[in-house]
Amino acid sequence: MKILIVDDEDAARYAMAKALRAEGREILEASNGEVALQSIREQQPDLVFLDLNMPVRDGLSVLSELQVDATVAQLEIIVVTANESVAQAIECIRRGATDFLTKPYDLEHVRSLTRRSEERVRLQHQVAQLQLQADLPCRFGRLLGISPPMKRLYGQIEKAARSSLPVLIRGESGTGKELVARELHQRSNRSQKSMVAVNTAAIAESLIESELFGHVKGAFTGADRPREGVFRQADGGTLFLDEIGDMPIAVQTRLLRVLQESILQPVGSEQSIAVDVRVISATHQDLEQAITDKAFRQDLYFRLKGIELVIPPLRSRREDILLLASEFVGEERQFSNDAIAALLEHSWPGNVRELKQRVLSAVAMSETDSINRSDLGFATTVSLAAGPTFERYFELPLAEAHQLILEEFDRTAIHRVLEMEAGNITAAARRLGMHRQSLQQKMKQLGIR
Repeated sequence: MKILIVDDEDAARYAMAKALRAEGREILEASNGEVALQSIREQQPDLVFLDLNMPVRDGLSVLSELQVDATVAQLEIIVVTANESVAQAIECIRRGATDFLTKPYDLEHVRSLTRRSEERVRLQHQVAQLQLQADLPCRFGRLLGISPPMKRLYGQIEKAARSSLPVLIRGESGTGKELVARELHQRSNRSQKSMVAVNTAAIAESLIESELFGHVKGAFTGADRPREGVFRQADGGTLFLDEIGDMPIAVQTRLLRVLQESILQPVGSEQSIAVDVRVISATHQDLEQAITDKAFRQDLYFRLKGIELVIPPLRSRREDILLLASEFVGEERQFSNDAIAALLEHSWPGNVRELKQRVLSAVAMSETDSINRSDLGFATTVSLAAGPTFERYFELPLAEAHQLILEEFDRTAIHRVLEMEAGNITAAARRLGMHRQSLQQKMKQLGIR
């Protein structure tokens, strides 16, 4: 971070330089407008504090010359003057100044302006890095990313695709587990056959066996015609079983038999049918804990986990956030600096799915070519009132206060996720990484209807 202080008074330059000097900053000085222009063109500072009233060449003259110089378009200039004239301030802004500082000024305010400028410079460097990355190979089929975790995943997918072993894909909701499954299929020797995908959590428990293994006509009420089931539809190809952790325990037993023997029996039939299917399963659940809770069969777990792939959450591959956002926003729109800051600051609990939804929504609702922070659904400013809210607990014993704070957090988080999932408890539990029954029990404890 290069900071140029332009003032004809030695004492004023010394005081400001002393206040701003810090690790990672280079302080430059100029005693008049001519020296300032030379320093700006040679040293290319990021921030200039420019005094208006100087001999040789005043600040307004410097602003006018810089205004027509495209090489310093990103330069941030803060005008410093003893004159509080509104007209003069407006004229400075019109000529390219970004802010106005009146003497005598508060040094803490100067430091604050400098920190803001540092943030802008950081964002510009990140955008520049993104533009450089755009020229590098960052696509892997339908997957997009240049971060080290994604590069590792690409290599793992290549190796796993050459194998015939079943694959278990693990990752949080919204990370793109089905995209990884499709890349595995497309790069395997089964790519000429079908890949069939089924979300086991989205099927009613009473119908899941029929969906997987098929049924004969009359097998149950409403079975007025036979059904193949997804295993037979994927014969010779790949079957993707999403959210395998939500599968009922009784169905797990039948699935294990099919995986072990490569034969199945449709519901209501005594006939055994041979199938040749590579199974790729996925979950965001903690299967090891589910095994401990007797909610998932350990033998099925080891059968599915021939090869395990773990998709990194978006918060651990932050180099890819702007890359993905640019992909979703298209070529006709661009992000403002405050929108870029919001994208990089957010923790993305919903991962790539949340990022895509926010960007597409912003594109649909924005009335200009520039997407800003509010278009993305983020608050334009962070309210100080929204900071620590622990004061009301300080009079309580620590253990009691701790319990109440945890309950408040749980209640807020569950309400938020239920709103995001339109009240769908199964989907909310999946997003929170919980079993449906555990979420229902927690809601009952917290008095959430």
